[in-house]
Amino acid sequence: MTVSLKPIDIRERHVLENLFSYYVYEFSKPLGLSLDSDGKYAFKSETLNPYWLRDDHHPYFILSDGELAGFVLVRRYPPNIAVWDIDQFFVLRKFTGKGIGRKALLAALDKRHGDWQIRILKENIAVLGFWQSAVEALVEGDYSLGLEVDTDLEMYFIHFHYPSTSKISE
Repeated sequence: MTVSLKPIDIRERHVLENLFSYYVYEFSKPLGLSLDSDGKYAFKSETLNPYWLRDDHHPYFILSDGELAGFVLVRRYPPNIAVWDIDQFFVLRKFTGKGIGRKALLAALDKRHGDWQIRILKENIAVLGFWQSAVEALVEGDYSLGLEVDTDLEMYFIHFHYPSTSKISE
């Protein structure tokens, strides 16, 4: 299985927005989100604007053997631009449990070496184990995990440095 990242062109933004509705759906249980009057899990599409307006924001589709499997949005973290941030990360259910998320994370980190962080909503504890395991494999346990406040939300933050020689074992 080949996992790759494809930069998202502005002409493909509508595809990302379609995927984003599935991403928001995944948060419906931990966050208690409800459908809007159109039967959708709505989000503010303008939150995606920086990914085509700023040089320090990078949107990617995750592909598995060439098939669209999800997305990863990477940016410089606004409160600390020295840090790379996995802003949003989503793998469609069809592709979960197959190592695709780990390989996509590695592909994202390989594009930008340095200090990184991953933020996990406190209410989304179910994915914390995945992130800890994936990062631990990449940096041989050299990371920190703690609760911090991001804007107005308490979240888990995983901080680590990604050197170019690290690999996720297959």
